[in-house]
Amino acid sequence: MGSWDGLAKKYKLRCIAPDRFGLGGSGAVPLEYRIQAWLDMVPALLAHLHVKHIAIITHSNGTIYTLNTLLHLRHLLHPTRPFVAFLAPWVHTSHSGSLTALSFVPDGLIHKWPSIAKFMNTDIAPMFMFSGQIFNGITKSMLSGAQLESPGQQDYDPELKKIFPDLERLIPKVFLEENISGGADEAFLSLKRGDKWTWGLFADTDEAVSMVVSQERDLALVVNSSQDELHQEKLRIEVFFAKSDIMIGKKGQEWFNQCWQSQDISDVISYTSETVPNSSHDTIGGPEHGVFARLLQEISLAFG
Repeated sequence: MGSWDGLAKKYKLRCIAPDRFGLGGSGAVPLEYRIQAWLDMVPALLAHLHVKHIAIITHSNGTIYTLNTLLHLRHLLHPTRPFVAFLAPWVHTSHSGSLTALSFVPDGLIHKWPSIAKFMNTDIAPMFMFSGQIFNGITKSMLSGAQLESPGQQDYDPELKKIFPDLERLIPKVFLEENISGGADEAFLSLKRGDKWTWGLFADTDEAVSMVVSQERDLALVVNSSQDELHQEKLRIEVFFAKSDIMIGKKGQEWFNQCWQSQDISDVISYTSETVPNSSHDTIGGPEHGVFARLLQEISLAFG
């Protein structure tokens, strides 16, 4: 995140990444209130920081929160150049066919994940060096998130790039030393487990997309009928899939695309998607792929 912040400053942008509830410095929020609490927190945070408009870059199960932000807080996007990017977006297992083994994991074990994770990191890993490597593979996807020889990689300070390998090694360790009690609720939310999960106004991504499209068309009618001289561009959505994504697989990626492409939305939404070579679900936002730098450049130009 520190490397992203430095790059954002280069483009005269501010990078804001709120902790999820029960993670990092944020207090716990019960599963059934997580979405509403997010919708209450975001405008309050932006008002506190004196930020009027934002572009959104979201990763993995941040997809659920971002779709809710689009539906409830659309006014926070840039008034004439609204922009949202999805990196390795989350797709429920019923559509992806991935992570099917999780359906056999008891709810009680998921509830205990935070304490197990801390135990593995602080007690077991020092005793067995290989255990840390195994555990890193499990926990990296909870940290939330084109071999483009794009403006991306060279935009990072050379001295900063030298410490990227160390950062990748230390991030999971630091993550587990902070509060991770909300990790179990994030898992229940993503997997739609238990009787208290809710994704807000919609039950799944395809339903949310239909609502977003309808909302954009209503907004276009309002803008076109107003006397405002500002030109309202289409909502711009860019999606970056990982080349290898164990969380949703190719089937999940195709389904996510289909949610947006099953109907003609070109009148109100500009939708593009691409696969980032040599990337995984967890590394897609890393500096080696240049995606984040490319997005910051696009946002900087859009915000003028």
